[in-house]
Amino acid sequence: MSSAHLDKFDSVKPAVIEWRNELPFSTEFDDVYFSAEGGVKESDHVFIQGTELVHDWNTKPQQSFRIAELGFGTGLNFVNTAHHWQQYLSETDGQKKLHYISIEKRPLLLADLKRALNFWPQFEEIANTLFNHYPSPSYGRFQIRFPELNIYLTLLFMPVENALEDLLTESQSRTPKLNIDHWFLDGFAPAKNESMWLENVFEKIASLSKSGTKLATFSVAAAVKKPLSRLGFEIKKRKGFARKREMLTAIYSEEKNSPRNSQYINLKYDKPWFNIANPINERSFLNKNKIAIIGGGIAGCTLAYTLTNEDQSVVLYETEPSVACKASGAAAGIFHPQLTSDLNLGSQFNWQAYLCLINWLSFQPSKIRERLFLSDGLERFLKDEKTKNELLHLAEKYHLSRWITNSPTDTRSANSIYFPDAGAIDIKALCAFYTEQALSRGLVLKTNNRVENIELSNDCWSITAEGGTSHYQHVIYCGGAETTLMNRFNTISTNTSRGQTCYFQDQGLLERLNHTVCEQVYLVPSPPNHLHIGSTFESFVDEQLNRASQSDMLNRASIFVKQNQLGELPENGIKDSPLSGTVGYRLHSMDRLPLVGSAFNEKKLINDFDQLGQKKIERLALSSYNQPGAWFNTAYGSHGLIYSLLCSQHLSSLINNHNSPLSSNLSNAINPTRFFIKSLKE
Repeated sequence: MSSAHLDKFDSVKPAVIEWRNELPFSTEFDDVYFSAEGGVKESDHVFIQGTELVHDWNTKPQQSFRIAELGFGTGLNFVNTAHHWQQYLSETDGQKKLHYISIEKRPLLLADLKRALNFWPQFEEIANTLFNHYPSPSYGRFQIRFPELNIYLTLLFMPVENALEDLLTESQSRTPKLNIDHWFLDGFAPAKNESMWLENVFEKIASLSKSGTKLATFSVAAAVKKPLSRLGFEIKKRKGFARKREMLTAIYSEEKNSPRNSQYINLKYDKPWFNIANPINERSFLNKNKIAIIGGGIAGCTLAYTLTNEDQSVVLYETEPSVACKASGAAAGIFHPQLTSDLNLGSQFNWQAYLCLINWLSFQPSKIRERLFLSDGLERFLKDEKTKNELLHLAEKYHLSRWITNSPTDTRSANSIYFPDAGAIDIKALCAFYTEQALSRGLVLKTNNRVENIELSNDCWSITAEGGTSHYQHVIYCGGAETTLMNRFNTISTNTSRGQTCYFQDQGLLERLNHTVCEQVYLVPSPPNHLHIGSTFESFVDEQLNRASQSDMLNRASIFVKQNQLGELPENGIKDSPLSGTVGYRLHSMDRLPLVGSAFNEKKLINDFDQLGQKKIERLALSSYNQPGAWFNTAYGSHGLIYSLLCSQHLSSLINNHNSPLSSNLSNAINPTRFFIKSLKE
């Protein structure tokens, strides 16, 4: 099958490495990754000193710095920069943040990355974190966080022109812009890797820069010097490293560069309706954003955890006596990736969310994992062997086999695949853990506190609840199926489905299952004495456990286990099983992707984009189109467990004006504005 998405995935392939005298050598570009005279010394000389990095950290007043690198390679520049940053933090108040963005079209396989970086034991701690979080070497944007160092590593595994366009789209959609402070141009030499040094690459580099942005590269080729000079960079040569006579540094001046943007936007590429501006007024909020989260389910609890990790002041409102009482109150939540053969945007989002969650889980102490996990590993039964083989082929082609494998050797069916990192988690326990961690970092939890009204007043949001009225710079709707408060910001068409689960006792079947299994139903072994079976998708309203729903679910489970040779559910047991389980209501968007992003300004959107595509739109007339400080984080459907962490990190990046873990395409795909814009096109 061919698609635009598959074409993108086909553009990224793992680097083919040969090891020559213990040095990694690229067979594609016919060159070594770092100097035989000393890779760390070369990195220091060309990039750390060439951009005056440590000097700028010490003298510039900004609270965060953004480095962009062309050519991640072995990760040497990153771990070396992180090492210098670690030393810098130890000598200061340790509050500043470093955003390191690196572009790579030929990512190393994990084994090669480990072999390269294990060369330098001084970077062992930083390198090990990188190894443990290293993503699939396939197309996409991936973010790794180093919380002890206040570092965000954003990897863009894609061709350089795609990656820079992605970063430029993200930057131009934000106010203030996400400009780069320092550039490391470390691709293979222009003669061997021409696409890294094309004219349009330098144009995007200039567009992402600001006055004072510094750049360094080992290359002094005319193909590098001429476009940089023309685009507003003041170039200087300095002594090169080892046997290389010269290298190049540059400083950008906006006054010397006139952007060549067209007068009118091109709707094929531009999506200005996603432009957002953050609140400017911070009086009475001290040095932190005061944030209100409405809804204490999996979305709200995860977001509170993420934002308090960012040192934000957060208040969480929950109507019920405790968190995770509604749909998030299901005792078991299963999680596994759901990839499609065309790797569409939904499939990509699901995959990145899965990697985000399992990476986080892998770093939790065994005591916490024991508290959260109900079952390790998940076996998914597909409709036929052809579908299974397609998915395994996809995993092999795009190097995902580390996470997606053939089923265990003792499997009862030829149609199943196995996810060794997937499984089932106690969602209530996870929400409790997130909340405990957030409380320890200053979260204010207001349970039994129904929010009655939200309104914008004097440049801040006022929330009226049972405990009185309070004022916030940001308000985030994380509620589920009850959408009345959501409609205070925007009216977005959504659907609700009822989900019922069941506890079922069958010791024989329980003994046969040592991991979660799923198809149209799922069975989670919950020793010592029962299975957790789920779940229904129903349109009626019934807050109580329903006998007909349970019978239907158990009958489907009985067919499932019998067809796949897992055992049998006794007929009498199904009929006589007492009503037990959970009931909740899921909120779905119309395209089944979540609603995560800013609330939108309908009046401004109509004014600028009514009859979209039928009139010219001047670039200079564009504005931002959000309601500053108002956000959505909802409509996860049945994927709350797998979506919640990535969505929270993405929303945190929007609020804090950081680079997102999501590409611009994926960010736009979950933006709540998408449905309103579609209505303007019709």
